[in-house]
Amino acid sequence: MRGVESALFEVFPRATRRICCQHLYSNCKGAGWSGTTFHKLFWIAANAYNEYVFGKAMSKIKEYDATAFDYLTNVEEQWSVHMFDRIVCCDHNTTNFVESFNAITKCNRDMPLLTLLEAVRNWCMKRMGSRFDKAVDMEPNQLTEHAQGVLDTRTCESRFCHVTAAGGGEFEVRDGHVKFPFTLGNMTCGCGKWQGLGIPCKHGLGVIYNQRFEPRDFVSPFYKGAAYKLTYGDHIHPMANPNHWSSLDVPRIAPPQGKRSAGRPAKQRRRAPHEAKKGKRHKNNKCSLCKELGHNAVTCKARKAEAKKEENAASSSQQGNIRGKKRKTAT
Repeated sequence: MRGVESALFEVFPRATRRICCQHLYSNCKGAGWSGTTFHKLFWIAANAYNEYVFGKAMSKIKEYDATAFDYLTNVEEQWSVHMFDRIVCCDHNTTNFVESFNAITKCNRDMPLLTLLEAVRNWCMKRMGSRFDKAVDMEPNQLTEHAQGVLDTRTCESRFCHVTAAGGGEFEVRDGHVKFPFTLGNMTCGCGKWQGLGIPCKHGLGVIYNQRFEPRDFVSPFYKGAAYKLTYGDHIHPMANPNHWSSLDVPRIAPPQGKRSAGRPAKQRRRAPHEAKKGKRHKNNKCSLCKELGHNAVTCKARKAEAKKEENAASSSQQGNIRGKKRKTAT
């Protein structure tokens, strides 16, 4: 871990450093800062695209626990979206894509190094081969599937934005009860989503459609066919079986001489005390009825209490009907 970190500093000295918010929240949870309130405030601050929303969430975290506020303030790496470099046009604050790649190598993880690398090469060759064929057919100005999907979603949301022209390429966009300043020349919006992702936000799309412009002209070049061709223009060449490789006069690397302990070797990683066990539902699952964390709609206590009230009301009304019938027969 430290070797990889030092190597990244040597190879990419100007690269900005981000920290995975999921791991950062796990550290906070291990320190004792957890619960529905802290979980909600933490992820509001982590996913904040502008400094105002981040400051509001952090002030509430400070009221909740001053020690947690000091810990998050002293984190050297970038962890909130509004801190990210705008040139990168990437708003990911977790390492889910890395975890997905690690899951691919799970079946070959206990194999020898050459077998593991050969499995990774084979998977990457298939993946990049399919992207290579798609890159050949793409037009230079054509949007990728991800960018087109985000653009379509935000286009539907832009119908509820009211645009007021202020002159000089500046606009005021009202979204509900909130107003955002917008500048079309440098493509900046007060919400910060356009600058963070490189794709026009719903406020920007409201202005673009109001001025009769084409939305794809305002998308970052990183999401267009020309950049896609540069990324996947080269492919991994196929290789022959290792038995057919040419022999080289180099020393053969032997496996490490380690004493094998008794029992079956462990394949699962050791989980922290605050992490959920494998196969168990995570504590952060959200109920669709009461919107609380830690349970689902089936095990919701509020739903059970409401069902019990309805059952008691039905049984009491049924008993009242029976008493009324008895009185009628007595008369």
